[in-house]
Amino acid sequence: MRRCNSMIPAPLPSPIPTGRGMRSAASETFSQFLEKSLQLPELTLPGTHLPPAPAEIDLRSLSLGSTDLMLRSAREFGAFRIRCHGISSGELLTMADEAERVFQKSRNVVVELNGPDGEMIPCVRSSKGSMEFMAHDIIRDQAHRNFWVHMGNVARRLDSVVEQVSLVLQHNTSIEFMERIQDIESVICLCRYPHDNVPKQNEDTSVKRKDRYCDHALRFYLPMEKCIFYIQTERGPLSFDAGPHNIVVTVGKQLQEWSNGVFKCVPGEMIFMPSLQSSPASFSIELMCSAPSNNPNHGLNNSEDCDKIISLADQVLFVFCLIFLYKVLYFVFS
Repeated sequence: MRRCNSMIPAPLPSPIPTGRGMRSAASETFSQFLEKSLQLPELTLPGTHLPPAPAEIDLRSLSLGSTDLMLRSAREFGAFRIRCHGISSGELLTMADEAERVFQKSRNVVVELNGPDGEMIPCVRSSKGSMEFMAHDIIRDQAHRNFWVHMGNVARRLDSVVEQVSLVLQHNTSIEFMERIQDIESVICLCRYPHDNVPKQNEDTSVKRKDRYCDHALRFYLPMEKCIFYIQTERGPLSFDAGPHNIVVTVGKQLQEWSNGVFKCVPGEMIFMPSLQSSPASFSIELMCSAPSNNPNHGLNNSEDCDKIISLADQVLFVFCLIFLYKVLYFVFS
């Protein structure tokens, strides 16, 4: 009998209570604790922080409320930007399409620019409101007549921008500073930056490049396509977007000396991002303002022989009249 009783299975345990009473209250308390513990704290994100950049001035309001902003940017960064300058992007695009052919036909007057980085053609000289073409041999080429008409339009507009900027820089300055900046001359150049050039990065090259970029009073950069503009300020390197929509102005050594260090000299450089469909080079129009004795002739033999400055429009008209007269005489006597 005992042996049979040992083979009978043990009874099943009693079922667990259904979780009522004290156990239910404990579960509710624990649930509330978890809800409070898992609740995310309110996070306050910091405000949008943009890196410092030279001021962007609307040329139309320069004489109204942007004067202080431009002067402060010239003191802090040694540079500022000008938008709404009146030079259409379409006109610059038309010039860019023809600029490569102009360079290829003008190798006899092309001058090296900033070592291996690029090259330039000095096009127009301006002094006290009067302007003259410098590249006379190129202008006579009828194949690029439209290009030089556009260049004349851009040069006149740039000269107007320089005049307005010079007036603002004279605010609250000495008489000597005013006389010097009123006496500056400018040279407008067509600049070419090949895409296959890799600049050498060494200390000697950097020093020479800085001296070359700063050997003037003011420099106006008008790129014909979008690029990144790089400047080396006292605070460190700084870069920002640039393009045909704005003109970048940098301060040179001469202006820093005239202002006794109030305006800071900075070297500027454009970095282009070529695409697969782009041309072999990028182009810009650059204007350099300098004191008359230091204004470079950029290697042109005929630039020192100009005793009289004639208006730009008169020069273009005179060249076309000569060409027309030549064709008439050729037709009559042929």
